[in-house]
Amino acid sequence: MRPQEYDGVRLLRPLPQYDLAVGAQGTVVMVYHEPGLPPAYEVEFADDDGVTQALVTLKDEDVEVTWRADI
Repeated sequence: MRPQEYDGVRLLRPLPQYDLAVGAQGTVVMVYHEPGLPPAYEVEFADDDGVTQALVTLKDEDVEVTWRADI
């Protein structure tokens, strides 16, 4: 399932430049749709206190949806 804004996602590859390991949990805060290009996702990774640790633009293959709000 493709991520949507406010979905919880799990990182599928390490991002050592941000000190993020495989399995890190984040929240999609923006979905980018450009004609002719694959979608990209701005994902916020925060610590247990809610302090942002990294804000990263990722591709479909980098994340997996783990939570979606029921609307």
